[in-house]
Amino acid sequence: MQLEEIIAKLSSRSVLERKEAIRQLYAHLHTKDAYIARLSLHYVSEHDPAYTVRNIARQSFYRIGAPPPRDSTWDKAYVF
Repeated sequence: MQLEEIIAKLSSRSVLERKEAIRQLYAHLHTKDAYIARLSLHYVSEHDPAYTVRNIARQSFYRIGAPPPRDSTWDKAYVF
């Protein structure tokens, strides 16, 4: 699945689809698209209305050994 499709799933109304999108983004954290995947996960970990979705996004950073950044790097990227 392409990264654009996965990121589009992050705005789904279904919590299950958003959780699945986070799991798919996790697979992209070690590819050439890691930067946009990290930005997307960081944004979701701060702004998703569902606690479980925010928590899964946050946990994906700890699984790779890099906690989510403290500053809002997604603000500076002008991506969203």
